Amino acid sequence: SRGMTETLRSTRYPIDGRAQRILAAAFTEFSLRGVRVARMSIIARRAGVSLTTLRQYFPTTDELFREVIRSTIVRLIQHSHDPGTPTPGQPIHSQIRHFMRQFWRTMEDPEQAALLRLALGELSAFPELAVFHTTEVIGRAIGRLEAMLSEGVRSGELPLIDVRTVARVIVSALITYGLWLASPGVYGELTGTDRQRAEESAIE
Repeated sequence: SRGMTETLRSTRYPIDGRAQRILAAAFTEFSLRGVRVARMSIIARRAGVSLTTLRQYFPTTDELFREVIRSTIVRLIQHSHDPGTPTPGQPIHSQIRHFMRQFWRTMEDPEQAALLRLALGELSAFPELAVFHTTEVIGRAIGRLEAMLSEGVRSGELPLIDVRTVARVIVSALITYGLWLASPGVYGELTGTDRQRAEESAIE
């Protein structure tokens, strides 16, 4: 819900230099091992603090994971570039191509890729975080694309009936294809070895 999303935008934890180091170390550990296997002692060592100090900031693994995901999403949103504002005079098809390429470039960022892996693998156990990620990351991307598609319908360039569904189908395909492109050793048989050609084929 929107109320939950707004609540998750703020933190109840003290965020100072040590907390920032703990969060960075935890993000790495969670990305490598997942929440249930991650060890607080390793996170403390990575952060250069004692386990006692870590627990003073974040008493449990679940609380630490919640703050890692929350703070990562908020930071990425604050520093993200919005490629989805329709540009007057530019064909909508060109804007959508740019959006798709920008989406995949964003997924190549190690932090974004790790966040997506955690979202797919871990957030089912944290419903409030799943809603936050869906609303603030995926929902924003869908909203940008909807704006472009709607402009294409208004201009007569795109003969679409259901913009809402089309935007969601495209973004879901972008996420799936982005994951495939990010792991050519696993999904190369599906995408082929020529990434540029695979991207262009998917866009068309």
